[in-house]
Parts: sequence; structure tokens; C-alpha cells
Amino acid sequence: MHRLVQRLRTAPGADRGVSIIEVMVAMTVFALIAMGVAAGIVSTMYLTQDNRSREAALNLASQEIDEARSTKDVFTLDDDTSSQTVGGEVYSIARTTNWINSDGSDQTCGAGTGVLAYKRIAITVSWTSGTSPRQKTVVLDTLVAPSSSVSSATSSSIVVGVQTSTGGPNQGVKVTITPVGNGAGTLNAQPALTDGNGCTYALGVKPGNYTVLISKAGNIDPDGQTAPSKPVTTSAGGTGNQTFLYDQPTVITSKYASNAPSGVKLPTAMTTTFTHGLVSTVSSTSTTSLFPYSDGWSAVAGTETAKCTNVDPSMWPPSVVAAAPVPAPAPAPAPAPVPGPTPTPTPTPTPTPAPVPSRPMVADPKLVPKTGTVAGANDVVNLPMGVVDVKTSLLDTVLVATSKNLTAVPNGDPGCSPTTTYTFTGLNSAKATTIALPYGTWTFRTTTAVGLLGTNTPTVSATPSAKNVYVAVSGSDVLLDPRTVPAS
Repeated sequence: MHRLVQRLRTAPGADRGVSIIEVMVAMTVFALIAMGVAAGIVSTMYLTQDNRSREAALNLASQEIDEARSTKDVFTLDDDTSSQTVGGEVYSIARTTNWINSDGSDQTCGAGTGVLAYKRIAITVSWTSGTSPRQKTVVLDTLVAPSSSVSSATSSSIVVGVQTSTGGPNQGVKVTITPVGNGAGTLNAQPALTDGNGCTYALGVKPGNYTVLISKAGNIDPDGQTAPSKPVTTSAGGTGNQTFLYDQPTVITSKYASNAPSGVKLPTAMTTTFTHGLVSTVSSTSTTSLFPYSDGWSAVAGTETAKCTNVDPSMWPPSVVAAAPVPAPAPAPAPAPVPGPTPTPTPTPTPTPAPVPSRPMVADPKLVPKTGTVAGANDVVNLPMGVVDVKTSLLDTVLVATSKNLTAVPNGDPGCSPTTTYTFTGLNSAKATTIALPYGTWTFRTTTAVGLLGTNTPTVSATPSAKNVYVAVSGSDVLLDPRTVPAS
């Protein structure tokens, strides 16, 4: 009886514990099911949103295609970008165009041997939506045929493309086409300014030889021409094409003798040679405008030609100069005399200096700087030179430096031909004057006035504060060597 009473007392508590566990299990199962249902609902919403965005993008692309097809003048269609907002979503719209010729070629501005057959219009609509940051795109394209006059069997077309230094289109360039001969005739109207693709066209042109000239304020071609021209020839039913490189120049200011102290005296007529590949240009002014290249122009002080290369430090061959020998140690002192017979002296061997390895003399690559890489920029190029201190005698105030070596010296001066002469004025015998010359070997003579044949030899010494120059003086001859011994 007692056990029964005890079990009855504890039963309600046991029932309550089991109920709580069951409720917790039920809630957990419900939460899992609810989470799955919620995830499905969210995924469905995102999928619906993505479908709506894709449908809106397709509609925008279709509208652009319809507008392109309805354009009366297909030559006005060029690359373009825009944006549009639909339903709170921002869409980027890009239009790219390219001509396809009758010969099947698909090139910039329609350059090829056949006539302009079709213009390809590609519309790309892009947007970002949903949980993924990845950009989504829709692309539609079409072909639009130009008017029948373009593909006439008796006339021809001229296609002109103008590119910048980076290969991009140069828009707004004026193009003038003039007949030269072989049946060519005067155009009824000159082509329009180059479009967003850097292209322009002359249609219905009589077959023959023509000259194409381009112009745009503040632009030059790689040869420095502000209004360059090129020939073009067309044939019946064909297309003549010509492409130009044309861009804003880089304005370069030459800073001569950048390795010398301030106030160094320069020759009365100083030049700078700029080189890109096989093309060189010599500037006689301190400011020069050059066509920009991504890899730049090499610059050296002086006039460099195929037979005058010593002004270019990179043309000097590596040289080897023996280091100074280590002095032999002093002999040990003789021992004090000892009374008695004089012993026969033993000869002391003379120590041989230890061999010292030779050290190379080389020109620092930085002595030939690069410049002229950005269109429309202003740049300053530092040009190292040979620098020495010169002191005249008597009343001489003029120094004439004449290149000595017309041909290369083995393991030394590369030479300069024909003879080059530089003149310095305003020197005096009271104190030394620091002057700068292009690298090379020079013969110095002083005189009292410009134009007189001088016979006096000045006193020449190295300038302590000058860098990247080795000076050797032999009578009236002075070697200005860009090679130096690198620091160990």
C-alpha cells in the first residue's frame, strides 16, 4: 500500500517532464520545416526577380536593335554606352559596331578589299541583382545593310581610320581627300569628322589615286607632323583604306648636365637626340614635342647618328681597369750587431704583392633615360653629360671643343664622324669654369673671340662634385667617359 501511494505521488511530475520534451521536439521539427519552406519561398522570389530583370534586359536590347535598324544613315551608328533604370534596377547598355566587307573581312572601320556590305551591331545589356554579385549580361546583335550606293559596281569607297597612341579611336579628326590622278575626281563632299570609332568614310568616289590628309588642333603623328597625309588608291566596286596614328604630343624639357652642380656652363648650341626603335629625331631646343609611346623615347645629350655614337653612354663597351696593387710590407729591421766575427748576411726575399682582381668599368643604364610616354603630358628628362673644370690663360675667353676620334677606339670611345665642334663663351683666366659636353674624346683650344683659330691649351681638371663621368687629360685632349667603376 505504501509503494502504491508513493507511485501516485510521483506520477504527475513524471508526466509533466515527458510533456515538455515532446513539446520541444515538436517545435524543433516545426522550425526545420518552416526554415525549408522559407528558403524555398526566398529562392522562388529571387528566381522571379532574376527572370524579371532578364526580361527587362532583353526588352532594352531589343529596343536598341530596333533603333539601329530604323536609322536612315547607318554611318552614324558607332560605339556607344548608356544606362537606364527599370523597376529600381540599373542596366548598363553598350553598343559596339563593326563593318563587314563583301570579301568577308571584319576589320576596324571596314578596312579591306571588298565593298562595305553590312554593319554589325552588337548590344550588350548588363546588370547585377539577387544574392550573387556576379554581373549578368544579355547580348543581341544584328546586321544592317547600307544604302545601295555604297556597293555600286562603278564607284568606290574610301575608309579612313585614326587611332591614338594607345590604339584607341581618335574622334573629331578632320579628313580631307583630294584627287591625284588615274581617273580620280573631286569629291562631292568631304567626309565627316571621325566618329566614336575613329572612322570616317567617303562614298561614291570615282576610282583612282587620292591623297588623304588629316588635321586636329594639338595633335601630331609619329613623325611630328601636325597635318600628315598618305596616298590611297581605289578601284571600281572596291574600297580604299588608310589608317593613321595621331595623338596629343608629350612636351619634353631637356635638363642638361643633371649630374653636375648648378651653374654649369653649356655650349652655345646644344642638341638632344631622342630615339624610339629605328626612328631618331634631333632637337636643337630645350623643349620638344614628341608623339607618345608606351615604351617611351630614349634621350641623350648631343647629336647621335649611325657614325657618331659616343654621345650615347649605352654604346660604350664594358672596359676593365686594373685595381691599384697592394703595397709590399716594409722589411723587418736588421738585428743588433753581436761582438765577434761578422756573419755572412742572409738575403731577405722581397715580398710579392698579392694579385688584385680587375674591376669592370661600365655605363649605368640610367644614363640613357626614357621619356615621352603619356599623351598631352609635360615631362622633364635629366640628361647626364661629361663635366670638367676649365681655366683659360691670358685674355682667352672662348673655348672650342672638337671631337677627336672619328672611328671607334678598341675597348673605348665609339667615335664620332664627321668632326663635331662645340663652343663656350664667357670663360676667364681668373678662376676655373665648370663646363658640360656630350661624352666622347675632345681636343680643347682657347681663343679671344668666336671664330678665331685658337692655339692655346686650357688647364683642365675633373669636377669633384660631378657624377657618372671619368675624366682623363692628355695635353689638349680630354676623355669624358660615361663608364665608371661600380661601388663594390
